Amino acid sequence: MKTLNMLALAALAGAGIGALAVERIHAQSAKPPAAYYVVEIDVTNEDIYNKQWSPKADETIRAAGGVYLVRSANIERIEGAAPKRLLITKWDNLDKLTSWRESDAYMKTLPLLDKAVRSVRSYAVEGVN
Repeated sequence: MKTLNMLALAALAGAGIGALAVERIHAQSAKPPAAYYVVEIDVTNEDIYNKQWSPKADETIRAAGGVYLVRSANIERIEGAAPKRLLITKWDNLDKLTSWRESDAYMKTLPLLDKAVRSVRSYAVEGVN
């Protein structure tokens, strides 16, 4: 009987250790959540914005792996003040978004943006896996 109890205890312990190992392996291989870059822009010079800055910024975003989800000035206010223009891009993760945002290619577009807008408000959020 003592041997049977020891065998049952060993089996339970093995199952518990196995379950913990599987959970740890799963957690290590979990893909980081997607990141979303949200930008509210008040454009004052449509010509510079549309013809000069936007094409250059778009090129840097696509080259770095970003995808536009929203790019619009048609915004319906529900609560609070609505932005004049809204851009939302999706990235594989926050690291890729940050790499793009700090890249030389994107930084070179910012002087044009400064000439085209009154204000920019931007932030990044992680999605849900």
